[in-house]
Amino acid sequence: MKACILVKTSSGKHKDVSKKIKGMNGVKMVFPTFGRTDVVVDAKVSDFKELASLLSKISGIKGVLATETLIALEV
Repeated sequence: MKACILVKTSSGKHKDVSKKIKGMNGVKMVFPTFGRTDVVVDAKVSDFKELASLLSKISGIKGVLATETLIALEV
């Protein structure tokens, strides 16, 4: 399953958060952005349990204020 995780961080924490997310299992790409979302994570996981685990790890990073997960529909 594919997902895009939008991460809101504390001011100035986008680079630190991006670096910590980069090595996590299931993360294919991560990059800081301008706008309402500070970091975008492209993820590929096997199931909802693995996605929930990844989200828990991301949410636990110091400087992460909120996440929003967009799950890809298979077309």
